[in-house]
Amino acid sequence: MGEVLLLETERAFFSDRTPTGLRYLLNSARSLEHPAAIEALLLEARRRWSEEPDAHIGLYKFYFLQARYPEAEAAVWEALRRAAGQAGFSRNYRRLHPASADWQVRCGAERLYLFSLKALGVIRLRRGKVDDARRVLEKLLELDPGDEIGGEAFLQIARAFEKEN
Repeated sequence: MGEVLLLETERAFFSDRTPTGLRYLLNSARSLEHPAAIEALLLEARRRWSEEPDAHIGLYKFYFLQARYPEAEAAVWEALRRAAGQAGFSRNYRRLHPASADWQVRCGAERLYLFSLKALGVIRLRRGKVDDARRVLEKLLELDPGDEIGGEAFLQIARAFEKEN
């Protein structure tokens, strides 16, 4: 079940400054086989390190892969809130613009925010909220014009759905 948490196979956390105890819990969750046990460990991580975006990222990835999209979206909003707080900008993506932060930072809360913004767009696509997904993914590309996060393909999917309707 390690694939439940990761896009990268090496680690279950995404920040270079993730606390050691949180790293341990996230990595431990990767080794578990039963979804209930994984969820329990991820919820414990979130409870103990609620200020850390990584605790919420692990949880929203788990919920997404379990097709529990409302819970995944709630966890994404917490990840966005925590990352924005650490980076010092508004958590409301609608208020952000290219000069709101140094979006090119590769290791930091800004990157975790962008990564979570992409997740929000993808989750909304899965929930059938195509207009909402398109708006989120357009904002992602405004902040990440080089598409380092990989939102362009999902934006094209959202636009294709809109053209069909």
